[in-house]
This record gives sequence, structure tokens and C-alpha cells, in this order.
Amino acid sequence: MTCFAARLPRGLFRTALFSLLVLGLLPAFASAAEDGNGPTAPGFSGSETPAQKAQIGGDGPLAPDFAGETKPKAPQTLRVGVNPSGPPVIFLQGNKVSGIEADLAQSLGEYLGRKVVFVQLPFNQLIPALLDDEIDIIMSGMSFTEMRAIRVNFSQPYMKVGQMPLVRRKELNKYANTLGLLNTKGKVGVEVGTTGDLFVQENFIYAERVPYKNVEDAANDLAAGKIDMVIDDSPIVWWLASENESRGLAPMVVSLTEEYLAWAMRKDDQELLQRANEFLVEFRSSGNLNKVIKKWLPYATDL
Repeated sequence: MTCFAARLPRGLFRTALFSLLVLGLLPAFASAAEDGNGPTAPGFSGSETPAQKAQIGGDGPLAPDFAGETKPKAPQTLRVGVNPSGPPVIFLQGNKVSGIEADLAQSLGEYLGRKVVFVQLPFNQLIPALLDDEIDIIMSGMSFTEMRAIRVNFSQPYMKVGQMPLVRRKELNKYANTLGLLNTKGKVGVEVGTTGDLFVQENFIYAERVPYKNVEDAANDLAAGKIDMVIDDSPIVWWLASENESRGLAPMVVSLTEEYLAWAMRKDDQELLQRANEFLVEFRSSGNLNKVIKKWLPYATDL
């Protein structure tokens, strides 16, 4: 029998042969793909690359798990505004801020879980710094007044004080009574911006007011005979009298006013105000507040 391929022209024979090959191989490819033995494009649903297998098995490098990683937060600071010139309420011992307010600030910081940072400023710049968010709280022997309370919030008071005169001991009998004191025509030293300063301006109508940035400078001038009297908070006067006893200074044991020391905070910081008041309640009820005050003023009688 004559071969069919021999009858066909050479071109047609090649075309027919190619068609037969295609038709015969397609089922084989389809079968291989279905049973998973055929080639598949890498990285798609078919096969896994060696790197992928290593990741799944836990042997390969993985990207850091940022979502699960937690780092300890640095403690938030408590910026405490102070004018450390009024011992024993707040003052410097060497370079260290010390006194009643300093001890209370550290205890408040522990209660809040915040690190205390003292910011030293002149007294009359404390409230502006607070309003400008340069400090968080004023703990500097500041008395509550209605005018100050217009701009800031005050905590509960922690100590009662009054304005008291510091004079030369030899002149204690010079002033027969409070009226004689107020009518003095001498030079009266005050720390600028304090309630003592305001009291002198309003009540010592015949005296010459001598302003100081630091009440200790006023005490030095009093001992040197340059002024006749210093008016300041009673705890400060007691301390200055003790410190300058050998220089002839003494307190006149009379309270010219009745005031309450408290801490000032911004009006919009209600959380800090609430926590500070909670601290004061606990600190007072535990007896620790009285311990701090007596540590610095063991013999004061007018607090």
C-alpha cells in the first residue's frame, strides 16, 4: 500500500505533522497541571519559593513585629515654678532647691509618677510663665488672693501664714502697737510682687517702700542699717531672724494679715488640679504634711 505521506506535497506534510503533535500533547499538559506535577509560575497559588518555605517553617529572617513591640515610656516631667529666695519655704542650699515647697513638690511628683524639674524665676514672673505653658505648677510660697485667682486655679491651701515685720532687735520696743507700726515713716523693704509688697503699698502710707528681688538682700540691708524694717510671710521672717540672730535681727511676733499658701495651676489643667488636691488630702490625713512643715519650722507658733 502506498504511504499517505508520500502522496502529499512536502509543505502540507509538515503542517499536518505539526497539527498532530499539538493535538496529542494538549491532553498531557492538561493532565499534568491538574495533578500538580506541571510547571507553575513562581510566587502564585501553585508553589512556594525556598524563602517562603523558610519563613513558614520559622527558619528564615522575618520583618520586625512593630505592632507587638512595646518600649517603656520616659516619665512625664512636672515643671515646678519657684523663686528660691524665701527660706524655709523655698530657697537654695548650695545649688539644691530646698525647703517646705521643695519637699512637697518631690512628694507630689512621686504621687503623680512624674519627674520634678524646678524652673527658677523671679516671683513676679511665675504667673506669666505658667500662663505661657513654660511651667506646670507654681509651688513657691504663693498666697491665695482673689485677684490671682482670676488668672489661675489654686489648690487647697496647705499652710496658714501672715505678714510679719523683721526689725533690728534693739528697736523692738520702738513700735508700741500695730497702728504705730503702720504709721512708721521709715524705709520698709519688700520682695517685689508678693502679698507683703502689696500690703505695704496699701497700708504703710507714710513709709518709703524699698523693693527687692530677693528678701535675703533686704535682710542684709536691714542688718546694715540701710532700711528700718522688712515685711514678708511669717515663716520667712522666722527663718531670717534665726539666720541673722548674731547680726541683731528679730521678728515682731504680730501677724498683720491672715493668708493661705497654695499652689497655682492653669485654668485649662483641671486634671492636675484634681490630682494635686487628692494628694493634699492624703498627705494631710497621713500626718506627712505636718511633718514636712515642722521639719523646717519646728518652733513657729503662728502657722
